[in-house]
Amino acid sequence: MIRSWIAIALLAGSWLFGLGYYQPASIAAWGALVLAAVILLGDLPIPRLARRQGILAAILLLPAVWLVPLPYKSIPLMLAIGLVLVHAPLPRRWPQWLARGGIASAAILLAQSLALEGYAMLTARAHELPSLLAHALAGVTRSLGVETAVDGSWLVLRSLEQTHRVGATWDLLLDAGSVCFLAGGWVLLALMRRAYDQGTGNRFRAGSFDLLRLAAVGAMWAPLRAAVLIGLWLQRSLRADSLGEVNVADVFVNAWLHLLLLAGLAWLASRVLGRCAARLPQGERVAGSGPDVDSDLGEAGPRGAPGRCEFPRPARGGMATAPLLIAAGIGVAAFVWHWDPVGQPQAGRIMIVERHSTWEPTTTPYGTQVYGEAGSYNYAAAYDYCGQYFQMARLLETEAIDDGTLAQCDVLVIKTPTSRYAEDEIAAVVRFVERGGALLMIGDHTNVFNMNTSLNDVARHFGFTFRNDLLFRVGTPYEQKYRPPVVASPVVQHVPPMNFAVSCSIDPGRSSGRMVIRNAGLFSLPPAYHEMNYHPQAEYRPHMHFGAWCQLWATRYGQGRVLAFADSTLFSNFCVFQPGKAELLRGMLAWLNHRSVWDRRTARLAIVLPLGLLSALLLVGGVWHWHGRQGLGWTLLVAAGYAGWAVAAVAVIAEHRRALPVPPIRDALPHVVLDRTVSQVPLFTGAFADDKDGLGYGLFEQWIPRIGNRTSRGNGPQVFEGDAIVIVCPTRSVTPEYQQRLVEFVAAGGSLLVLDSPDVMGSTANSILWPFGLASTAAGAEQNAGQLTWAETLQIPTTPLLASCRIDGGEAIAVIGETPVAIQIRYGRGLVTVIGFGSLFNDAAMGTHWLPEPEPDTLLRYEVLYGLLRAALPHKLRTAQTSQSLTDASDD
Repeated sequence: MIRSWIAIALLAGSWLFGLGYYQPASIAAWGALVLAAVILLGDLPIPRLARRQGILAAILLLPAVWLVPLPYKSIPLMLAIGLVLVHAPLPRRWPQWLARGGIASAAILLAQSLALEGYAMLTARAHELPSLLAHALAGVTRSLGVETAVDGSWLVLRSLEQTHRVGATWDLLLDAGSVCFLAGGWVLLALMRRAYDQGTGNRFRAGSFDLLRLAAVGAMWAPLRAAVLIGLWLQRSLRADSLGEVNVADVFVNAWLHLLLLAGLAWLASRVLGRCAARLPQGERVAGSGPDVDSDLGEAGPRGAPGRCEFPRPARGGMATAPLLIAAGIGVAAFVWHWDPVGQPQAGRIMIVERHSTWEPTTTPYGTQVYGEAGSYNYAAAYDYCGQYFQMARLLETEAIDDGTLAQCDVLVIKTPTSRYAEDEIAAVVRFVERGGALLMIGDHTNVFNMNTSLNDVARHFGFTFRNDLLFRVGTPYEQKYRPPVVASPVVQHVPPMNFAVSCSIDPGRSSGRMVIRNAGLFSLPPAYHEMNYHPQAEYRPHMHFGAWCQLWATRYGQGRVLAFADSTLFSNFCVFQPGKAELLRGMLAWLNHRSVWDRRTARLAIVLPLGLLSALLLVGGVWHWHGRQGLGWTLLVAAGYAGWAVAAVAVIAEHRRALPVPPIRDALPHVVLDRTVSQVPLFTGAFADDKDGLGYGLFEQWIPRIGNRTSRGNGPQVFEGDAIVIVCPTRSVTPEYQQRLVEFVAAGGSLLVLDSPDVMGSTANSILWPFGLASTAAGAEQNAGQLTWAETLQIPTTPLLASCRIDGGEAIAVIGETPVAIQIRYGRGLVTVIGFGSLFNDAAMGTHWLPEPEPDTLLRYEVLYGLLRAALPHKLRTAQTSQSLTDASDD
């Protein structure tokens, strides 16, 4: 049976790679591990359903196959394929082997996925071990000769007169892979017990005993595993040639090492648990035979001699009862679990608190005059963006935070406070939420500027806190991708895949609520107080905590709602229009701007408890009926459960989208879409350029909203959803369908700006321009050097230019000598603008980064760009009065 335990270990390790739980995901490694496990489990005795049951089960699994993403998709997919192959009249034996292995692997992966979900939820709340377990772990390291003490959530180890701190966490003692192994082992034992103990009457008692022994195996292995990891880190640390703290603690987050350690757990399980079938005499058969029984060979006898393991023919009549009960029970439970009642919208009065905060202000406009940190590291663009959907106002430093002030808004936003709130102000905020108001709290990493201290003065009243830490991504510290789950909270249901910058984590404490955003594959470091912004280096330190973390927490208090978000950088001017970030801010405000009768705890319990009880009764009834019906396969019940979940998931998704659609636009900003279908130039994914050579166009994208519009990136049909399209140095092929839609977009009144450049290899700009009667010629570009002169009506300053493509057709708006290098043409009701010197606006030419103040020559390029953008794109003129207080808004 050692083969089966190895397969369990491989499947447990596959989750670490498929989900990227400790390091970046690898679908190739995940697939190889799953395939190897399927092959190893091919000799497990799996009962074969009657043909009708098998076909029905496969059909019931199809909605889940369509709905869920990888790696979760593999579970219903393997189960469905296995059920089909079992009944397929194939001449060779290996498809049947794979079918049995696939069915067994699907059952094991299902249990592991549920266990991992529960583990991630619990550890994201609190990674720290209880004091008793931390001291027990310290005892294990002391037994190995390492002087160890416990200090809070750290083990303090002394080695060669140096002290080291190691995080005493659940992920160190009982990691995600081990949890998955134990869950998969329980399923393996259940499968073997059901196969060999049919009709013996002691299955429950024997199965409980096996489960206890499996738990004992896990308890024995966990401290040994932690000691091995600590020993490996100490050995590497002692061998490293470094005067300071060495960066060798990546052993704690190495998925391959975690997989290797699972081999020890598999060996221990095989030794302690033995062979499940050994209790039956060799060759003993289970009652029942006939054409619908499986003749798979199972293991029997103390030496593993093969014996036949047959399964009864399914009884006739009433076969649908158990699957229907299971489907209904799972469906009700899934609906209760996923459903977040949105309620009715309020007036949409959003108040941004500027009091007690000098960081990320909304009062400095994002325009063409202020640069550097003051011009980019603020929320002015986010404030203008939200003004499209909500009635925005500011609570300035001179205004009070009291009941009267807060009564004038529906949603209060406390962002990045740099000084602490007074007790009476905190009490006013708590009363505001308790009476039905909504609160959004935005923090950031490491308690920089003491903002988390100030936030936690308020947050503790709602049962959660912002941790004073910083989250890095394992492997790629500053590339933290997030994709909303299939059944997402209403807050993030309209959010496309996005990237975090670096955030702190949120400790939900004992408060009830939802982890709207939970990410794994991250590691946490405490503040580096010797740095100006407390930002630690992205290095693997033994005192780090790692695993799953909460970055957006939603809770209800009294009659109101609270959201806590941990990455303030995302809504800065240089970030907010990157994919997903503006949509996230809009979704948070929209959810907070709703109220529901279910926001009250008593009302929620009044519906959750009866539905939970109903779900439990349905599941118990389904299981009872299944046990009372010989030959009814568990695979049909699993398929019915998947079908019930899929129906509930679709219902919840539809309800969330109905209850919380994208808010209607009240005062639109012109929408400029940067094409990502034919243009693949590097852009920013956070505060920094993707292209380190300065050949990207991230700053160009950031500068477009400075003239009074908003931007987004579009691919495929999304390109045509705005008022204007910008295509920067296209290099991908242009399909006839894309050409046609582009022509129709412009003819209907849209604006098109195309940037070409002679340094672009394989430019496809002409495929875009020819339908409009235009052309770009790169030949002889080096001769197009000199002063770039613009049409007088545009009032754009001249600037030196080294090279440009020649642009033919339309009306020249910029020339070098007699050569047209920028043109405009009216087409239908729209406007097309083409320039041949796009590299004038790449990141290197624009100053590389938004933080420094621009040099005079860079500032001249800015003025040229603004003149071009105003001539080519729709925009709103900014008024001189850019700051509006709450009092001004109420007077209006």
